[in-house]
Amino acid sequence: MRSMIRPALAAVLLAGAPAALAQEGASRGPGIEVRELGMVDPFQVGTSQALSDQAWVSGDAGTTRALLNALPAADSQGWQSGLASRLAARALLSAGPPPRGADNSFALAAIRADRALAAAGAREAFALLERTPRLSQSAALSRIHAEAAFALGETTAACRTADQLLQGRDQAYWLRARAVCSALGGNTAAAELTAELARSVEDAPAFDALLDAYTLNRDLPGDARPTTGIELALAHEVAPQASLQVAEGAPLWLAEAAQSYGPPIDLPQLPADALDVARGLEGTERNAALGALAGQDVDRGVAAEALALRLSEAAANDRFVEVARAYGNEVETLPITAETLAWGKGFVLAALLNGDLETARIWREALMDGPPRMRMDDPFGGAAGGPGTGSASGAAGLVPPQNAGLPAYEPEWTRPPAETMVVLDYALAIAEDRLSGPGFEAILAARVEAGTPSRLAEAAGLAALNVPVPASVRAALLPQPQETGEPGAMPATGFLPAGLMAARMQALAETQLTAARMVEAGGITPAALYGAAAILEEAGLRREARRLVLEAVAEGAM
Repeated sequence: MRSMIRPALAAVLLAGAPAALAQEGASRGPGIEVRELGMVDPFQVGTSQALSDQAWVSGDAGTTRALLNALPAADSQGWQSGLASRLAARALLSAGPPPRGADNSFALAAIRADRALAAAGAREAFALLERTPRLSQSAALSRIHAEAAFALGETTAACRTADQLLQGRDQAYWLRARAVCSALGGNTAAAELTAELARSVEDAPAFDALLDAYTLNRDLPGDARPTTGIELALAHEVAPQASLQVAEGAPLWLAEAAQSYGPPIDLPQLPADALDVARGLEGTERNAALGALAGQDVDRGVAAEALALRLSEAAANDRFVEVARAYGNEVETLPITAETLAWGKGFVLAALLNGDLETARIWREALMDGPPRMRMDDPFGGAAGGPGTGSASGAAGLVPPQNAGLPAYEPEWTRPPAETMVVLDYALAIAEDRLSGPGFEAILAARVEAGTPSRLAEAAGLAALNVPVPASVRAALLPQPQETGEPGAMPATGFLPAGLMAARMQALAETQLTAARMVEAGGITPAALYGAAAILEEAGLRREARRLVLEAVAEGAM
């Protein structure tokens, strides 16, 4: 028996496999917070709980508009720093009453949604706007929702928005949207007529070619390179099993959405055989197969190997944090053996980034002491209550035979290098906010001893949280000669005055977005991380400051 999976739905590999993420950068937080009571404002809907419900009302409309306008827009190349974009996304997706003076400001809400699309991607923006009330009253908000929906293949939702729009229906975009919806609904005559109306307003030859291919049942044009969500949806409808490439210069969020499309993947039913096949795949198909294998419950040993591969390859492509947050919840049920502990560092960091501190501690202790040893009176191995112990009633939820083949004793355990344990203890301390005392001071000293810029930057971020740091970190914050950069570009420290002012006025979203701009401008440098963490701490956003530093540590460790 063989099983078929699609890259976008890398979850139908085997019975019991959980739904895999279509976009690994999507939030896996504690839940979606929706405030919809009566006639609510669009700002009162969010998908992130990073900030309190005072996130937006603590700022004013003019300043919020200026700050949002300065962020990367959805039609741009997007953010250059993943660390900065994640920080910005958590603020942009937070819910609360609108900024002062911006009640029912659909224009400002549309800018926020546009910047959320650029920072968080199509899946998060779609989730946000699916829950946003009164979309039909704003062509700008409706367009962002429709673009995200079309790009993700959520054509029913996109067409609903196009049909319900109250204003701006005669704009070329909406004429093209309704043409696509008519075609998908089987009304070819209406589609052609509406497309002709759109051409009379604005030419769109690429769209016309794709619509003709769909309505005339032709092959996908060889030069098809979508530049919009509508074009991506049409291209997928023309060639449902084709891998799609967007045009050069297309927004990053659109390129990421396109990666969810492609041919079905034919994998064997047995996990070990499926892993062998997955190793021979490339690109999106490989990522989807490994993700599905990491989530299946039939063979958690294979799941561990698949997750280790996925994490290591993500780290090589500067996407470790996104993938770790997407699959970190799988670590809890992985068996802890000598073989799986070879990948223990990545598993500890993935669990930490997913907020599972208990599982991270268990794996860290196993790295120090070795895998759980079998007792002679326990044929299935280990005590109940932890990952990989083999207990049917333990937190891992594995059936006893999973570890039945372990020997009655383990050979002498060889611990990982000291540097590995230092970085894991460092990350655990940051996640748990245990940032004082002789033990932590020793870990910090060992971490910054190498004096590399990234490690000094991590320590500088902690210094902003009133953590005593070695003198070498303070020296790294001294002004350095600047190389000639892009004309008009602002150094990271240039954002500090505005950030401190926002923080002291408790303008939470404004503070966090300014911190994100600081990291985007400066990268993982002492000045950027110190400044960003300092203004977050000043605003009472210590958890976000620690999360910023923790993500920097995780990226550097892998």
